[in-house]
Amino acid sequence: MTQSLNGTYQLQDMACGNCARQAEDVARTIKGVSHASVDLSTQTISLSFEHPIEESLLVEAFDRIGYSAVTPSAELSITGMHCSHCVTTIEKALKAMPGILSAEVSLAAEKAIVTYWQGRTDPEALVARVTELGFPAQPV
Repeated sequence: MTQSLNGTYQLQDMACGNCARQAEDVARTIKGVSHASVDLSTQTISLSFEHPIEESLLVEAFDRIGYSAVTPSAELSITGMHCSHCVTTIEKALKAMPGILSAEVSLAAEKAIVTYWQGRTDPEALVARVTELGFPAQPV
């Protein structure tokens, strides 16, 4: 969902230089990727882009070759929402953050479930963004 021009992404299951080369090669096949470099010690790949791309395309590409993106979900408790416009405002703001793969906000439950790429964001950043919008939030 989120578009980015560069970043470092957490992957898993890369074990050797051959794994690193394969991940770099696959990354370079994605239209718009201009540079890819793996750091095996941290299990990350640093990417640069010629133009914004959807980060979900990267997740899919790495999943296909067995080096899955580390994509945990965070649940946030959110107060102060009154209508569907509040929900839409929060969802749009979350989806615009780097590393966000999906965000679903429930007015009735007063919660958000956000799936993100580890290393690109974290629950504290999600809470801060929602709170900045005027909706006090906290991790569940």
